[in-house]
Amino acid sequence: MDVKLTQHTRFGGCAAKIGPGDLSNILCGIDVPENSNVIVGLRGFEDAGVYRLREDLAIVQTLDFFTPVVNDPYWFGQIAAANAMSDIYAMGARPITALNIVCFSPKDLGVSVLREILRGGIDKVREAGASLLGGHSVDDVEIKYGLSVTGLVHPEKIVKNEGAEPGDFLILTKPLGTGILITAMKGNSVSKDAEQRLITGMATLNDRASVVMLSAGAHAATDVTGFGLVGHLKEMIKENLGVEIYANSLPTFPESQRLFGDGFLPNGFYRNRDFYAPFVEANGKNFLYDLIYDPQSSGGLLIALSENSTYRFKKAAAQVSLDYWVIGRFLQKPKGKIIVK
Repeated sequence: MDVKLTQHTRFGGCAAKIGPGDLSNILCGIDVPENSNVIVGLRGFEDAGVYRLREDLAIVQTLDFFTPVVNDPYWFGQIAAANAMSDIYAMGARPITALNIVCFSPKDLGVSVLREILRGGIDKVREAGASLLGGHSVDDVEIKYGLSVTGLVHPEKIVKNEGAEPGDFLILTKPLGTGILITAMKGNSVSKDAEQRLITGMATLNDRASVVMLSAGAHAATDVTGFGLVGHLKEMIKENLGVEIYANSLPTFPESQRLFGDGFLPNGFYRNRDFYAPFVEANGKNFLYDLIYDPQSSGGLLIALSENSTYRFKKAAAQVSLDYWVIGRFLQKPKGKIIVK
């Protein structure tokens, strides 16, 4: 196919921030190289970038890494890898290759720990049916691990985070509360059963959720991570739609409410609340009304689905044993607002 010469997208005006830690304003006035095959780039605030290779094929690219969220290095490797690949699944693509990103000090921490982290990541990449091609490491006493992932998708089947329509149902595919439990685990305040359910949940790939949403014809989707439910919902509605959340329908990991009451709140909770509270209207006050601000690690997919498509989603989910919850509905107005009922 014909490719135009490289063009530049200029971020001439400072865009309104999408969430805490957003880097969009740093690009103000900087020319960013693009060409006509860039389907999703920096301007979309999407989960991953998309580049068209030909009329029926595009690559989806993302990168994510973080510091340990659990003590076990093997499980940490699995969780970090699942989290990195989640952006690919959220856009309706399938991962095909991955590269390791590692910050680690063998001298201070021991090679055996690094081996277990990498083994966990490799096992998760294998489970996804992708290939690990290599990676890059930096000597650093603060452990960080993740992946750069490439996926494939048909250009006309990309699922973006924007595209929900008034009346669409809002579906979530993993429970909330990971930030609270991870914080409490540092103080040894979580039962072994709740800890294992949390770890297993974070390490679970979003592959089944992606397949099900595609089969049901989802209008939009994103994955729930550091900005919490509220931040990623704001990405979906921007200033174009409103959304109502049914607080009593929000799924939670075991013990999250008790731990919330005991004060085990991550710093990200306060950042999210400070930033997004002006966009939230709540006609009640309890744990579930605050849960929307909790930052998630390797969370589930957040999916916009028309009412006519809910039966197909339910049927497809049952076939692959996918858990999901209907937690709200998109509204025509108030635009840009998240209503918690």
